[in-house]
Amino acid sequence: MKRYLLAIIFLGLFAGIGQCQDNQAPAVQEQPQEAVVQPQEVSIYGEIKAVDAAANSMTIQYYDYDSDEEKSITIMMDNTTKMENAATLADIRQGNWADVIYTAAGGKNIAKSIIVEKEEEAPVVEMPAKTEESAQGTPNQ
Repeated sequence: MKRYLLAIIFLGLFAGIGQCQDNQAPAVQEQPQEAVVQPQEVSIYGEIKAVDAAANSMTIQYYDYDSDEEKSITIMMDNTTKMENAATLADIRQGNWADVIYTAAGGKNIAKSIIVEKEEEAPVVEMPAKTEESAQGTPNQ
């Protein structure tokens, strides 16, 4: 009977050890995922100093409030750039002013949106020609 009792104890121990090993998940260390950093959007407003249709870019002079100085920046356009008040880059002229939202990626400043302000010509107002009657005033009756 002692033999049977010892055999049951050993079997129980081996079965318990095997069961404990089966329940434990292998130790897997999760690698931290690299955070995907989205380029930050920057907004500037300034005067267009140059337009380069061949390079699909323009240079804008703007005032940097952080450094308290005038700066120039070259902005590239791609097929996702949204434009307002200009259909293409050819419609933008030196001397126009623009509000630009861009991102800096890969050493390039890529425009997300460009709102061009074009100078409007002042409407010509024609003054009526003075007639002899209007120059003298209204006749007394």
